[in-house]
Amino acid sequence: MCAGVVPKIENPFQWLKGLLSSASDNDDRTNNKTGNLGTQFTPIAMPATLTRPKRILALDAVSNTSNMGSIIRTAAAFAIDAIILSDDSCDAWYRQAVRVSMGHVITVPTIRVSELKQELNMEKVSNGGLQAVLKWFRGEKNVRCFAAVVDDDNVEQALPPLVSMESITRKQKENSWVCVFGNEGNGIRKEVVRE
Repeated sequence: MCAGVVPKIENPFQWLKGLLSSASDNDDRTNNKTGNLGTQFTPIAMPATLTRPKRILALDAVSNTSNMGSIIRTAAAFAIDAIILSDDSCDAWYRQAVRVSMGHVITVPTIRVSELKQELNMEKVSNGGLQAVLKWFRGEKNVRCFAAVVDDDNVEQALPPLVSMESITRKQKENSWVCVFGNEGNGIRKEVVRE
């Protein structure tokens, strides 16, 4: 990082597809698999019987690098498997985001929507491109999509595809899910929620 080299996932679409198809497998971070840096790593070995659904965050136009770092640090604490960034979100590898994340930007893989553009057959990325990724999650991977919103009633009436995390039961959270966080000032764009 000091030399300006940012770690990248070699093939983000295949990595993400593999992550979601291994939802019943053990946590990928405990099986000597390739991580965000493209190297082998083994944190703490988990028992073979411990399985859990995959947890993914999708960030829509997050523009403050300190907030990005805080989200990444919190995602690491809650064992989030990956973070999808809309193309108009700030860079997770900006020095302030790295500093605020306390280095956890290395442990939580981040994928920008433009890295998935070709595989999702997006001609051009509009409004950050997050809507196409969410549509793929729901359609092909049967992953539940949730919205981090303040006003639960307005979201469910006006924007039906995403639901508030508070409106679901614990049993419904047992499947793999994506939670969408919006911009600091405007929240989640309506185009993203409607798709």
